[in-house]
Amino acid sequence: MSSVIDFLEKMGKDAMLRHASQDDLAQAVAETEIDSAVGAAIIAKSTAELYALLQQGPMFCIQSTPGKEDEEEEEEGDEEAPENRQPTKTSRKASPFVHPVTGPV
Repeated sequence: MSSVIDFLEKMGKDAMLRHASQDDLAQAVAETEIDSAVGAAIIAKSTAELYALLQQGPMFCIQSTPGKEDEEEEEEGDEEAPENRQPTKTSRKASPFVHPVTGPV
């Protein structure tokens, strides 16, 4: 399995190999000690087949930023009508993706 990992690492580092034709990729795989079934999956660029042959699954991680608890409590405790409520710092956050309009639209 280490030869497969080494080859995939080499393929990831080398743009010519990563974007190579199937014939060129087959030649590169033939020069290694990779099992023929695994080599065929690499040449076909079949990640599902490669995962199955290596008995691995995709690895991923999800990151999120939770809201602050005091902001949620403040919003829940506010029972004033929306038109009578004064804006607070926590309810008017500036977004880095929104720019104010400075002229006619």
